[in-house]
Amino acid sequence: MRMFWVLALLPVVACSEKQPRPQPGGSGQDSGAGQALESEAALGNKDEACPGGTVSGCWDAAMEAEMKGDIARATGLYTRVCDAGGARACNVLGILASKEGAAPERIYSLFMRGCDGGDMSGCYNAAMCHKTGGCAGKNEAEATKLLRRACDGGDADACGHLGAR
Repeated sequence: MRMFWVLALLPVVACSEKQPRPQPGGSGQDSGAGQALESEAALGNKDEACPGGTVSGCWDAAMEAEMKGDIARATGLYTRVCDAGGARACNVLGILASKEGAAPERIYSLFMRGCDGGDMSGCYNAAMCHKTGGCAGKNEAEATKLLRRACDGGDADACGHLGAR
């Protein structure tokens, strides 16, 4: 009987270790699961800024810096994760850039980088850029296309927008 429980719980434990932490500054859902930490490869230059010199170490350090209000440090660390292929980090950078008043083109490109990397919150945010005209040209067709992509990828907010039509 004891062996049964060990075998039954093994997949749960293995899967739970691979789940990314919630996205800071996100919309609440866990869209793009796995995208933030899609690569556990070591970063090119190891230093104390990214514990262990890994993408996940940088992600953790970036979240901690953001929570402490050190946005400059968080931005630098999220940039390293984004550049290493962490789509969720690209989306978070877009959110931070919009809060800091960055150029609309920069904000949109970060959202699209997240979207193209598989983070559905990035697709949703890029769609909102087109819907409002805030960080991209107002374009209802492009907004709908991106909302559909995000909804198909599991983003509940995007599905809600599409259902409201």
